[in-house]
Amino acid sequence: MNNTTERISELLKRHIIVADAAIGTSLIGTRRDLCPDTLNITDKERVEALYSASIQAGARIITSNTFLSDPLMLKECGVEYSTSELVTAAIEIARKAVEQSMKEVFIAGSIGPSTRNISLAIDLSEEELRASYRTLIEALAANKVDIFLIESITDVRNAEIAAELCHDIAPDTPIIFSAVLSKIGGLLISGRTIEKYVADVERFNPLAIGFNCSSGVRSVVDNIELLTRYTSRPTYCSPSAGMPDSRGRYAESSKKHTETLRTAAERGLLSIVGGCCGTTADYTRSVAQMARHYKPRKTE
Repeated sequence: MNNTTERISELLKRHIIVADAAIGTSLIGTRRDLCPDTLNITDKERVEALYSASIQAGARIITSNTFLSDPLMLKECGVEYSTSELVTAAIEIARKAVEQSMKEVFIAGSIGPSTRNISLAIDLSEEELRASYRTLIEALAANKVDIFLIESITDVRNAEIAAELCHDIAPDTPIIFSAVLSKIGGLLISGRTIEKYVADVERFNPLAIGFNCSSGVRSVVDNIELLTRYTSRPTYCSPSAGMPDSRGRYAESSKKHTETLRTAAERGLLSIVGGCCGTTADYTRSVAQMARHYKPRKTE
């Protein structure tokens, strides 16, 4: 167990840890013509301001702006910057924001789902996906992220490949797994049951297991309760603000987001809690104010 794992585990005995809100939608909204990861190089001040706002709002985990930075995804997005360039810039910006805050804040290296669900892909091999993930994870490890965040999992096999590489490249760095839910209760968007998802990722000794994005806060809260039946580990809960309308406005206000999360906090279900698409530092502030009044989930 490394120092980060020990410290977070210690904090989670006393506090719900607040993670930051959405990175991509906070930076570019619902635009499809711009890869938010490129702003690490083209608009560093904007990315730093986002991190600083999150920390000031109460986030103690901030997420690197690297969700789309594996080589396969960069190629699909038509980005010419390399994974190494984008990751190095992302972590430098995040670390600068942390240092200027003079607060204890952990940097989670974002590892997204890449371009294909490998279990279904007919135009991509596991070897190609593994090579792409390796490039990203090596860059995150070289820049000494505190946590690997394997997020927006739609195919658990993708997540397993990423986690295998995390253990190979930086075995002491803790891992958080975060999957996307189906609108059908008890299932991931891939159709896999939550019980099977937990069984699949438990072998990697994760720091936390949970969900992000999905169809809004109620879905995530309802399924977090189900998750706790299958694991004694800390939970990770980072719901979206619902689905955007035609103008890119998200349905769920910071008040609704927080009050729904409160129902989970009251039942002792929350360990690490934040926000995904459509959420902002205002949501983080509201959640942080709520979370301080509740104890975290009891774990072994």
